[in-house]
Amino acid sequence: MANDPKPKTGFHLPEPVRDSLLFIGQWLIVTVGIFAWWMGLQLAISVFAVNIWRVTFHQILFRSAILTAVCSLVYLFVMIHRDEKKRGR
Repeated sequence: MANDPKPKTGFHLPEPVRDSLLFIGQWLIVTVGIFAWWMGLQLAISVFAVNIWRVTFHQILFRSAILTAVCSLVYLFVMIHRDEKKRGR
């Protein structure tokens, strides 16, 4: 009885599922950060260049979404490449 391992309690995900969820979570967090970066950058530029660059908030949202999509796809490809390299594929 003393050598019996502790019974496992709680819910444990299989390693491939856990790795996939961590991969997706990391990608989502970085994507939100990228969007915040582009929004902040464009809002700051629009304040400093108010007489030169006439832009609406909707245009800034649209441009930020486009730039975020591009950066997020590049980041996704980099993450996939690193994962394949780490696993030796």
